[in-house]
Amino acid sequence: MTKHLIVSLLLLHIITIPSGIEAQSWIRFKPDGQPFEVYVPGEMKNGEKKILTKVGELHPITCLYQSKADESNYLYSVSYVDYPEGTFHSDSTELIQELFKVSIETHISDLNGKLIYKSESPYLSYPGILYRASYNNNKAVVKSRMILSGDRFYALQVYTLSEKSLNPDMDKFLDSFKITNSLKKH
Repeated sequence: MTKHLIVSLLLLHIITIPSGIEAQSWIRFKPDGQPFEVYVPGEMKNGEKKILTKVGELHPITCLYQSKADESNYLYSVSYVDYPEGTFHSDSTELIQELFKVSIETHISDLNGKLIYKSESPYLSYPGILYRASYNNNKAVVKSRMILSGDRFYALQVYTLSEKSLNPDMDKFLDSFKITNSLKKH
């Protein structure tokens, strides 16, 4: 009995000792008029560009949070682009897989990196893929999740140094993504 009391008091003491490490509070990011949200450790900034493709003019939007030097990851991003209506029919599995394949290859090539792994990662009924790549001579890592919701393509990415690459904040960010309602076309 005395042994249990001592252990209980010791645990209570350990739990109540201030650790000196503040838990990082994350904020909900939901751009106005957009049907998604994601949690990030700080305020995101966004930009849009126009590109001409075989399927027409596209306007990809990228939202970024660049963290402080002492944080576990140095960059969080959400990108999305709307393809012309009807580009991706739900039974066009080969076309959807090709979109994911080319997107991954392009991203890794741009980084001059190497694919570590990839796996299917659907979101609800929407197709998706998760992958991890190393770059900068294996000194840095990116983990990414891509989702296709109708004709909208989402790419979430988290960048970190290799020695920090197993931190839980990578998955916290990628797993916090939610599609909140259907995108209304004007």
